[in-house]
Order: sequence, then C-alpha cells, then structure tokens
Amino acid sequence: MEDKIIVEIEGVGNVVTSVDKTIYDLMKEQNLENEVIAVIIDNDITELSTKLKEDTKMKLIKIKDRMGAKIYRSGLKFLYITAVKELFGRNTNVELLHSLDKGIYTRINLELNNTMVDEIKAKMHELVKEDIRITRVVTSRKEAISYFNSVKEYEKSLTYKQMTGEMLTLYSMLDYYNYFYTKMPYSTKILTSFDLTLTTDKGVMLEYPSTFDMKIPEYTHMPQVLNVFDNYAVWAEKLGVKYVSEVNNVVINGKIKEFIELNEIKQNNDLLEIANKIQNNINDIKIVLIAGPSSSGKTTTCKKLALYLKSKGLNPFTLSTDDFFKDRKDTPKNEKGEYEYDIPEAIDIDLFNEKLDALLKGEETTLPTYNFLTGEKEYKHPPVSLKNRDLLIVEGIHTLNELLTSKIPRENKLKIYISPFTPLGLDRHNHVSTVDLRLIRRIVRDARTRGYNAVDTLKSWRNVRISEEKYIFPYQKEADIVLNTALIYELGILKTFAVPLLYNVNYKSEYYTEAKRIINFLKIFLNIPESALPETALLREFVGGGYFE
Repeated sequence: MEDKIIVEIEGVGNVVTSVDKTIYDLMKEQNLENEVIAVIIDNDITELSTKLKEDTKMKLIKIKDRMGAKIYRSGLKFLYITAVKELFGRNTNVELLHSLDKGIYTRINLELNNTMVDEIKAKMHELVKEDIRITRVVTSRKEAISYFNSVKEYEKSLTYKQMTGEMLTLYSMLDYYNYFYTKMPYSTKILTSFDLTLTTDKGVMLEYPSTFDMKIPEYTHMPQVLNVFDNYAVWAEKLGVKYVSEVNNVVINGKIKEFIELNEIKQNNDLLEIANKIQNNINDIKIVLIAGPSSSGKTTTCKKLALYLKSKGLNPFTLSTDDFFKDRKDTPKNEKGEYEYDIPEAIDIDLFNEKLDALLKGEETTLPTYNFLTGEKEYKHPPVSLKNRDLLIVEGIHTLNELLTSKIPRENKLKIYISPFTPLGLDRHNHVSTVDLRLIRRIVRDARTRGYNAVDTLKSWRNVRISEEKYIFPYQKEADIVLNTALIYELGILKTFAVPLLYNVNYKSEYYTEAKRIINFLKIFLNIPESALPETALLREFVGGGYFE
C-alpha cells in the first residue's frame, strides 16, 4: 500500500496524495498545471519537478504573479533560443540584450526577414505543443566550463571560473543547456503566450504577457531608447566590458578606479552635449523638464546639468515636483489604504502651475519644501524670482506629462527622459534588468535617507511599478532627449550596501524569496569599494557622501 501524505494548498485546501509524487502531477490532478508555474514551500520557491516526501503546506505561484512572470520569461527565453538553433543550426548566435517595452530585445547573427521570424514563432509553438521537459541538471563547475567552451559561449565559462562553488545548476531542453538565474517551468507546455516582432534595425522583440492583465501589449518601436542602448553597448564593448565577468576582471586586475573615471567622463560628456544644445537654443528654451522612473538619478542629473549651464555663463534655477506633493491628509490612497506618491494626482498641480507661471513671468514667489516626516508643505525660504535667471530646470517623475506644464508653449520646453539603460549582460542570454537595478538603488537610498528596511521598499515596489507602467513609460515618446544614467560598475558598489539590508529580511516574511533572489543575483558581482567613487558621481545619490547632497 502506498504511503500517503497531506498537502495543504493555499486556496484549494487539504489534498491527500502519495509520497514521491511530483508537484506537477499534483497540480494536474487539481487542473492547475496551465496556470501554476512553481510553488512556495517553507518560504522557498520550489519547482514543480520536486517530489513530495512529507506533509506539506504550499502557496501557488501563478504566471500572473511577479515571481511567476520572471519564471515564465526565463522559460520563454530558453524556448526562443532553442527554436532558433533548431531551425538555423546549433552555432547560430542569439543575444538577448535588454528589456524594452514589455519585451526583450534580441539579435541573431543572420539577415532576418519577416518570413524567418514567422518560422521561429511557429517552431516555438511546435515545441510548446510537444510539451518538452525543462530538466534541472546538477553538474560540476569543470563540466559546465567545458560545455560552454564547446558551444563557444566563452563569457559563461569565464563567469563559472570566477565562482567558488564546485557544483552548480544548469537546465536542459532537448540537448541544449543553459541557465537563467531563476527557477524554471516544468515543461514548455505552459509557455503558450508570446509574440515576436522584427524591428526596423533587424532585431527581434520577444514579447511576453503583462502581469497586470496577462495580455501581450502591442509593440511600440522607440528608436531613441534603442539608440541609447546601442550607443552605450558599443562604447562598453570598446572598453572590453560587455559582460559582468569582464567587469570582474577589471576589479581583479586593479584597474577599477580608472574604469570608474571613464564611466564618469562618458556620463558627463552626455550632459555636456545637452548643455550645448540648451545654450544654442536659449532664445527658445525657457524650461527644461527632466523625468524618469524611480531611482533613475533625476536629482543629481538636474544639479549636474545646472552646473554645466553655469559654466557656459547661463543662470538656471532648479525645482523638484516632489516639493509640490499634496499634504498627506489629501494624498490619494490605493485600494489597500496605502498612500500613492507615484501618481500625478499626488502632486498639487494647481499650485505647481501657479508657481511656474509666476516664475516664468519674472515675478517673486515663495516656493514650498515638502517635509516627508510631517507630510506637509513648508514655506521656510525667502521669495525667489527668475529675473536674473535664463531658464528653469524641473525634475520629477511626471514632468513629461503635459498635465503639469499645459500653460507653457511646447516650443519653450526641452523634455529629457532619463533611466539607467544598462547594456551589461550576465552573459549573452541574461541581461542585467533595468528594473532590478533601479530596485537595488532604491533599497540602498531608502535605508539611508528614509530609515526604511528592505521589506519596506520591496513592499512598495509593486505599486511603484504599476504607476510607472501607467503614468511614466507612455510618455517616453514625448522626450526630445533620452539620457542613459546607468554606470557599468555600479552594482559592485551597490552590492556592499544592499546585501546586508537584504539579509535582514526575516525568513518568514513574504518578501524573503525576492530578497533571496536579489542576493543570489548580486553574488555574481565582485565587490567594489565605495571609496573609489568620486563625490560628484550620480551613484552618490543612492549610497551617500556626494557633493550634491
């Protein structure tokens, strides 16, 4: 007689099942195999291939959940790479370069056309229909290095050479091996929702469903953003730092201080170009608007740009929309009763427009300063005017939205969109997520400036992301200039601040699995001492000790 165990499934109830049954088979019995992609047992993400050994409590991770979406995307990436290689040969080079507009921007070393892209899509659907297992394989570091050398993916070999553990995990699909820094789906069967779009520059967008409505958004081509990514990637490749393992080599070889200076010069040159454009059009430009998602470095960018303009004999005045937040008693709340500071309605737009109007007319006016502790605006500075100023610089997450500056003619505005568009890859199939980079920046800054712990930041992050999708990203296309605020070296420094904060997340916290994921991601980066960072570096906005504080 088979040994029986009781599995308590959240939202389902107690289920009696057999010892050594896989979680996947249990999900099939509950008709959940098409929506559940992993589970949480003892607050640890567990793959569906795991065999049950004892009475267990489990929470379901569905495709629409944040962590489920990450696992789904990892499976989709493996499916895409496998389909391309099955169609065009094992030596076909597929690069997954960066996230862009609800998809992953990829390049294949072939002269692509729409027919070929349709063939890839059809092959992916065929592999989904065949329900091919994605198998977890534990292997030695030596064997992994040998395999990736044999398929000429040398950057992966270098990454494994820099690791200390002797055993590691890979995943197989058919006879291809890979790793995507997340848990993986049980098989290809669940990967039904995706699309492919051939871009105008012969790249391919691998598109996946949004976690907000599980629909695949229509692809919007953003050449400005793509150009920023590409230009930065070309620059990084010239320095020999396309992948994290190559940045680690810079650290190992004792060249990190020079490398940091090169990054700073590059970013400062980009700002100098913007300052030149403003100077050349100063008769038309009356207000510069700097916007971008959370933790993009808007404050430092604003202050640095002001210095460059001063060096050219101009006299800018800087303003932050954060100082125009409504008093806390009037701040909008979400359905959970939490304050929402990341939506336009959190700003006192009437007051903001009133003060802008007065300033641009050359009138004297008293400006507010928002006190985050009391949740109220304060008027503690003397009146100011723009009489002796040439232009106004305003930074804030919503400044590209015409709602905030509707009374000012478009030709008098220069709109700048900023974000850390990092071109750095862990390897050719794993890019460094811009969203993860901003989250890590925010965890570090929140701890330093607001006294938050990592859980506080992780807890608020989903609402931040929802607001960005709705109120910030749609306005990228309004930008006259797109500025990249990523620094190729930064995660080596951020790691030294973020990891201790993340280790403080309690094992029983619902955010433990996310904290653990970020810690494991940061293990790939060698530590870089914060002392190597110049006082004027944008990263100082997050780690502290900066000139602009």
